[in-house]
Amino acid sequence: MRGPIYQCFEQSEYQARLDALRERMVDRGVDVLVTTTPENVFYLSGYQTPGYYFFLGLIVFQDREPVLIPPPHEESLVPAYSWVDEYRINADTSSSIETTSTVIKELGYGKGVVALELGAWFLTANDVDEFAGYLPDAKLVDSDGLVEAGRLIKSDAELAHMRSAAKVAATAMQAGIDAIEIGVRERDIAAAVYQAQISAGGEYSGLPAFVTSGERSMMVHASWSDRVVADGEVVFLEVPGSVNRYHVAHSRAAIAGDPSDLLLKGVEVNSGALQLAKDLIKPGVDIAEVFGEVKRSIDESDVPYKQGRRIAYGIGTAFPPDWGEGHIISINADEHREFRSGMVFHIITTMRLLGIGAIGCSDTVAVTRSGSETLTGGVPIDLYRR
Repeated sequence: MRGPIYQCFEQSEYQARLDALRERMVDRGVDVLVTTTPENVFYLSGYQTPGYYFFLGLIVFQDREPVLIPPPHEESLVPAYSWVDEYRINADTSSSIETTSTVIKELGYGKGVVALELGAWFLTANDVDEFAGYLPDAKLVDSDGLVEAGRLIKSDAELAHMRSAAKVAATAMQAGIDAIEIGVRERDIAAAVYQAQISAGGEYSGLPAFVTSGERSMMVHASWSDRVVADGEVVFLEVPGSVNRYHVAHSRAAIAGDPSDLLLKGVEVNSGALQLAKDLIKPGVDIAEVFGEVKRSIDESDVPYKQGRRIAYGIGTAFPPDWGEGHIISINADEHREFRSGMVFHIITTMRLLGIGAIGCSDTVAVTRSGSETLTGGVPIDLYRR
């Protein structure tokens, strides 16, 4: 292993990730894994790029060093970010899948069991057919979470990056709250968020910050517009922080003017449910049980809102189009794995009340040996009155 120019982790951490992955490959009878998910490639090799609209792959073998297949014209990023010594670059007019398949065959695995990430966003049905054509003697199987099983538990070094990201997120959130006033545009609030986020050391995030007001705050995953905040309106902010591709996120709400009784009651129920989740999370506890308790606390309140399908999703390393790891783990009724130290969740008890809007209340929380740690506690949970 060689050290890249920009290194997020010690070489020993990458080696430990690779060793653990190979053990899982042996258990599943996989000879070769081709990972095409940007987060997985980054997790294993350090390589990163926003250019994964081209094919990006890392070939992992049981008994030899990996081979990186970066996008065409990105050779300069390999020594900058990746510890992997061997890589293949091909022109953007040729097939990266043919190149990948050729490597597999040249190294003697053309008749082996080759795992592809069939659920990956950036591996198309055409790509899979092309692999089958170039590897006619191989047995192609679904990797089915081989890499993600390692990403589930964050190391101390990963948590350190997430704590740094939380400081970025807090700075950006506070800037957004401070920018809220009657007559200001949502766009101007978002500008304050991004100015602070970047100045504090943040990177581009997997999703944008969400900044909405009034009736627009009822729109899930809408962001800023030219709308002007009026007297008595709620402003909803969901703000991420990203450092070395590790993300946290949190949401808060403010009101420009005086809050109604229903809004105040909603904030009470909302923040109480979030704190309940934090109090219940402990290693060894069934995840679905925590979901049930938190959902019950919301559903049985005298606020006209019912909790939906989950209260949290995993979060960690990310590239667009998402900042979460909900495909790896979420806190919902069907998740019966137990909490383990090192898991990290974005816990969301945000409510959207008709006639009022979004009451933002969420935090990124790490599972510790004895309970939980709120990473995004830099801006207290409250209804901010502007």
